[in-house]
Amino acid sequence: MRKEVIGLTVAVLAAGLLLITPTIAQDKTERYTGVLQIVGGTGGGSSVSLDIWINKYNTDAEIKAYADILVEGGPDKLLRALEKEDVGQIAPTARTGLPLAIARKFANGDKTIIRVVTTRDPSFLELRYNGRSRDYPYTILQMELDQSGKGIGSVIGAAKIRFDKKKNTYEIESYQHGTANNRLVNVRRLD
Repeated sequence: MRKEVIGLTVAVLAAGLLLITPTIAQDKTERYTGVLQIVGGTGGGSSVSLDIWINKYNTDAEIKAYADILVEGGPDKLLRALEKEDVGQIAPTARTGLPLAIARKFANGDKTIIRVVTTRDPSFLELRYNGRSRDYPYTILQMELDQSGKGIGSVIGAAKIRFDKKKNTYEIESYQHGTANNRLVNVRRLD
């Protein structure tokens, strides 16, 4: 079984999620919508409208605490900690969704970058057949918005997060092995 780690996208996501980066303050719940275009796998070629609510962005201290949990306790301990978090929600439009565990927002030039992580809810078939995808317990989404609150994004539908002690680096591995990043299009902020 060959494992590939997504290159630049993963490095950028890991830096934004698990390392301290200057964030933008939030004064009220933010709502976003977009269309997820699924590439590859059993859902390949389909799309679904998503709604994203962010009630709170994680502080630098919280992100450092999660990074410390990962380094000291490993991926399973981080998963248990993140399963208890609820800083917002991501859901297919008009359906029940999943709580967000991590939400980060920062400026990159004239763009605003928002990254969120949720723990995945495995499907019945994943549980029944104990599929390998169960080893990838996170969904990671990134939105890149312009000054009007519109933009695009990308989604890693099934990912694992780990710390490589030999390289002293945080890594995010995609179940799709880097061959199929799902796209988020027509993203816009709802006010």
